[in-house]
Amino acid sequence: MELLVRNGRVFDLDGDVDTPPLADLLIRDGRIVSVGPDLKAGPDAEILDAAGQLVIPGLVNAHYHSHDVLLRGLFEQMPLDIWGFYSGPGNYPAASRADIRLRTLLGAADCLTNGITTVQDMVTVPSAEEADLQAILDGYRDSGIRVSLGLQVTDRIAAETVPYWDQIGGLEGDRLRAPVDVSGLRRLIERTIDTAPDPRLVWALAPSAPQRSSDALLDWVGGLSRERRIQTFTHVYEARNQAVMARIDCAEGSLISRLERFGLLNERLTIAHGVWIDQDEIRRFGAAGANMAFNPASNLKLMNGFAPIRAYSDAGTGMAIGCDNCSGNDAQSLFQSMKLFALYWAMQSEAGETGAARHAFHAATLGGARALGLEGQVGALKPGYRGDLVLIDLNTPCYRPLHSALNQLVYGETGQSITSVVVEGRLVMHKGELKDHPSRRLKEAAEEVRARMQPAIADVARRNATLVPALLDAWKKADLYPLPVDRYRMPRQADCSCGGAHD
Repeated sequence: MELLVRNGRVFDLDGDVDTPPLADLLIRDGRIVSVGPDLKAGPDAEILDAAGQLVIPGLVNAHYHSHDVLLRGLFEQMPLDIWGFYSGPGNYPAASRADIRLRTLLGAADCLTNGITTVQDMVTVPSAEEADLQAILDGYRDSGIRVSLGLQVTDRIAAETVPYWDQIGGLEGDRLRAPVDVSGLRRLIERTIDTAPDPRLVWALAPSAPQRSSDALLDWVGGLSRERRIQTFTHVYEARNQAVMARIDCAEGSLISRLERFGLLNERLTIAHGVWIDQDEIRRFGAAGANMAFNPASNLKLMNGFAPIRAYSDAGTGMAIGCDNCSGNDAQSLFQSMKLFALYWAMQSEAGETGAARHAFHAATLGGARALGLEGQVGALKPGYRGDLVLIDLNTPCYRPLHSALNQLVYGETGQSITSVVVEGRLVMHKGELKDHPSRRLKEAAEEVRARMQPAIADVARRNATLVPALLDAWKKADLYPLPVDRYRMPRQADCSCGGAHD
């Protein structure tokens, strides 16, 4: 099967990023075989006219959770750990397999319509049932997106994972001490991790966080990652109280050291967020060749602070970008996140420096590919790469006039200019509509589920009403614990230097 993308401005970070040259792009059997002028295709090739359009690599969303897609728009101004009691799937009645497939499809549609062709999903499957996992796989298969899928796992009771929760008593404390059994989930992961149900799917390991994982769990994850050479994704130092927890609970005194102890600190590791990390940890993290998925929108929405992205980059860390949860961001928009990345980069730089937009676009494409273990496969439009690309209409206002395609993509694009999306050489979105899933039908299905969910949403709010004050007290107490860094303050370049002790 061939697809010929004809007469577009093909964007290449190694080429002219201001006025990309006109070229054709030929995809055969899902892989790019040629980029250049006046390419010829076979008589049965599909032709995609890209005249007047910018052709960019498909974007890579390096951190996402599909399990709360149906809760988008419900929450604001909640600290991370309180938000989790409203957004986590374990707080709600078990979802039907039809609803699991639908929420997976809705999230994938959000990604695709925003130019994301590859997504890393750390999904929670409370039931640990193979049929529920199959519903997720069905949703991704039907959407047409490329996915790195990791089943999120945690085996410590909640009271042991957040500072001062172990001091909460009564019925509220009982909720925090509910037992956790992940034996079924571990068996499910072991049964499926070597399977290949779809060429667009790769498996990943997803321990929720070092402080939420027992020694036995991290040892198991480390062994699987080492034996299978598989990528591992986890949350590290997302919130201030996680840095506090590392100091008062972890024998290592550091979440990075805890990961290192179990053989996880290497090039196969990607941490999400990484806000409340100290300079020595950044130095060791970068030296190990590990990756960081920066989630600027959710870090701000969940009141977590500013990640020191320049310090990570200077230390040699692989830089990627994620959009996080649909109820904690609430959009799967890498254009929004790229712009925030570039603005953070500028604020952490000296005046007069340049390159923020280039670093942002690299993180959203090639950096994401590296984090997902797909280096050399996605993130660029070159022969040998998979045929994942996005067409951008250059006639929209943010490109009039066109001075720099790179800068205008990063600082001006919102996703409104996307006309077509191709994954694995197949046109999955054209003229703003998913080919196989009309937006009207998806909207109707989502609204039907929303109506059914209202009693459960109200019940969660009622049950949390007495718990939240105790959680807020613990959060405020942890906020008083002294730390060597202050990530509520945007770090400047002097603060970002891994060679100094400026924090």
